[in-house]
Amino acid sequence: MSFVDYLPLIIPSILLVFSSIAVLYIDDGRKDRFSISFNLAIITMIVTLAAEVVFWAKGIYGFYLFSKNVYIDVEAYLFSIAALLGGIIGLLGGYDNIMNWKARASLISLTMLLVLGIIYMSFSFSVIMILVSWAVSSAATYVIAMARKDFRSTKAGIKYLVMGLISSSLMIMGFALYVASTGSLVFTQQVLYEPLFLLSVALLSVSFLFKIGSFPFQGWLPDVYSMSDRTSISIISSVGKLIGIVPLFKVLVYSDPNKYELVIYIALAIASLFVGNFIAFSRQDVSSILAFSSVSQMGFFLVAFAMLFSDLNVAIVAILIQSIAYVVAQAGLFHFVDHFERISGTADLSGLRGMARSDKWLAFGATILVLSLLGIPPIVGFWGKLFVFESSFAYPWLTIIAVINSAISAGYYIPIMREMFRDGEFVKVNSTSRDTVISSAVLSIALGILAPLLFGIVVSQLG
Repeated sequence: MSFVDYLPLIIPSILLVFSSIAVLYIDDGRKDRFSISFNLAIITMIVTLAAEVVFWAKGIYGFYLFSKNVYIDVEAYLFSIAALLGGIIGLLGGYDNIMNWKARASLISLTMLLVLGIIYMSFSFSVIMILVSWAVSSAATYVIAMARKDFRSTKAGIKYLVMGLISSSLMIMGFALYVASTGSLVFTQQVLYEPLFLLSVALLSVSFLFKIGSFPFQGWLPDVYSMSDRTSISIISSVGKLIGIVPLFKVLVYSDPNKYELVIYIALAIASLFVGNFIAFSRQDVSSILAFSSVSQMGFFLVAFAMLFSDLNVAIVAILIQSIAYVVAQAGLFHFVDHFERISGTADLSGLRGMARSDKWLAFGATILVLSLLGIPPIVGFWGKLFVFESSFAYPWLTIIAVINSAISAGYYIPIMREMFRDGEFVKVNSTSRDTVISSAVLSIALGILAPLLFGIVVSQLG
């Protein structure tokens, strides 16, 4: 092994750790010092993102490091890219909002540590690495949820923390059984005690499904999404979801597949799709719509997870592309909610009226992000769903159910766009959240154009 082989982990570690510490000392309460620390964080994540893309493009993957605790692979690069994009969008849109927070430097620092934890998790190949990176990233999300330090954010953060502790307890128990059933601390398909192994996978699945908020573990979503500050939720609802998606991906890809897992994941996928869609229909608050639509979005992820046991490579690409599409759209849309709520005084659909006439670019950006979640071409969300559908072709009835639910979701996504074109008193106001919504939309279109090429590259690299 050469020194270059270690750079995909060394570069993010040095940049993100030192920057997360530096911002705490640079920001002394003055506006100019806050701007320096904020810009340092954004530049650090952009440089880290560029480094990961370069390492991937140079073909630095396909080998183990640190006694098989780390595996440098293509999937890890793409999960890292998704986390970095979400971190950048989450912070960029929150500049104006967090400027007057007492804990603003802490939010910036914790966002970088959250991203770093997910990067380490993405490259993990052992139980120990997953546990350590989970601890770092999960702890960061709990504090981020309460970072504004008002009553509503603290209440939501405590609920999120309690749910997180339950999830973490199940994960620790699950990994303990995993080690006992396989006799190994690294991921393996050599199972010594199959009943114990199946129980470990069940506990781990429940733990990670708690974290991503799929059915029937979505109870914490509405309160946290509607009560915490929008900037915090922009980060938690996008980057935070990767804390569950990445380790679940690792466990399922590197475990011994069986029919029980296939059946259970298909059932959970169908339930998540229908429950998320039908509850979202009854909501008028946009943040609540996004909360329950995320349950449905996780249903599409679960379809792809189930298909890991059927069409492995296509399912892997579906999860990767869908992760990037979801993170970008979700982070941008919560900044959209933050912006129009400040102007209209409400997060209800009625607060959107008049937007298309007074602020066409904001309406354009929000429309693109909503259409990305809906899965309309050529936006990146379309390709994510297309690959999910393609991965399920071995089960045509499942593909039909997924397509039907994608169509059903138009029933609550279209009203968001419709209300923007109705007459109203919306006033154009420039802010970083507004600019970030537009930038996220442009990024979604650009990624959508590149997605077919990305699909071919990743499939060829997966072999």
